[in-house]
Amino acid sequence: MPKFPNSIRSAANPLKPSPEPGWRPNASSAFLTKIAKVAVPAIIFGLGWFTFQSHYDVWGGCKYLCLLAALAIYCAVILRGRLRDISVLAASLLLGLAAAEAYAVLTLARPLEVQAQGYSVSRPILGWGPQHPGVFHNIKFAAMTRRVIFDAHYTIDANLNRKVVSAPSGPAVAFFGDSLTFGTGLDDRETLPQIFSDLHDRKIGVFNFGFPGYGPQQFLRALETNMFDPLLRGRVRLFVFEATSYLAVRASCKAGWMLRAPRYEMVDGRAVYRGACYQQWTILNQLFANTSLYHEFVEPTFGGPTRSDIDLFIGILVQATKLAREKYGAPTLIVYSRNSNEYLRHSGLTEEGVIQRMRQAGLDVIDTTLDPKDFPGMVLKIPGDGHPTGVTNAARARLIDADIQRRHLLDLH
Repeated sequence: MPKFPNSIRSAANPLKPSPEPGWRPNASSAFLTKIAKVAVPAIIFGLGWFTFQSHYDVWGGCKYLCLLAALAIYCAVILRGRLRDISVLAASLLLGLAAAEAYAVLTLARPLEVQAQGYSVSRPILGWGPQHPGVFHNIKFAAMTRRVIFDAHYTIDANLNRKVVSAPSGPAVAFFGDSLTFGTGLDDRETLPQIFSDLHDRKIGVFNFGFPGYGPQQFLRALETNMFDPLLRGRVRLFVFEATSYLAVRASCKAGWMLRAPRYEMVDGRAVYRGACYQQWTILNQLFANTSLYHEFVEPTFGGPTRSDIDLFIGILVQATKLAREKYGAPTLIVYSRNSNEYLRHSGLTEEGVIQRMRQAGLDVIDTTLDPKDFPGMVLKIPGDGHPTGVTNAARARLIDADIQRRHLLDLH
């Protein structure tokens, strides 16, 4: 065993050398240490903010877990005693969860979507959307085989909405909704709003305000803030909102990607704006709601809307349709597509029950659920994805148009 002079043996540990009396770290070393203590957590929080602002993807949960593990490791380095032990334990747990999440992403075969830069970024009011006009090329792959699920180009117009070729002036119809309305996986010509415009020979104006991940709250918040007023004022004759029961968990901010979305609560029977969704989330919600582990093992058992989620979903739509009538004198048609009744098991309702509750609340609802038997040899959903194909959108556009004409909902004067 090497021997050290008594003057440099540590009193706490005789095997550990200690500095000579009077030894001090040099100024540059002390300065770098202070910088590191500030810079490391700043970098970690900066990367966390960047991840928060970025578009949702399947690796989001793994990224957050790794960043939290890095923060715990940093704490283990600078702290001492029991706090250091806790930090080491937390770092070990977080790294284990990150590894399990990475394994889940790679082996549970969730599709991977490659999105063009600027296609979806953080935006005020609605939470997210396109950063700039242009044509965005998006591709979705099967995780294990790399088979192309869809390969589509999305044209975003000067107003940062999905492009619809329609009349530039005169009466117009405004479509709101999520990826179904936007047309995820489809080129511009196959979206529901574009097909509806084509049915009218492009002689009326048609707007596509849908975007992937949106819920009913984006519809209501857009009307409350007048953000589309320059486009709608004096033109809009009808609002169309494309709905389905899975929007209820978005309305209540339970879906993992809804962090930046507007949040509403029912107060005295009315939907009231309460800020952003993340303001009601706990740390555990924010950490685990976007993970593959949650989506594959927790959500199938405990997920799905509750009765209160359905009530909020309907309440937001009631408030939006009322506001549409007050501000623009235009009615709203709710275009509804059914899911399986199993999805609604925690609400105590069926899909038919949800439709009836919507109508009882005063909403004008048309059921556009398609029966595959009526479309032999045709593909109604994008294989491996689930979004509607152009065939489905064409069929729904005809149903919507027939209902509008039968009940004279669209005043073209």
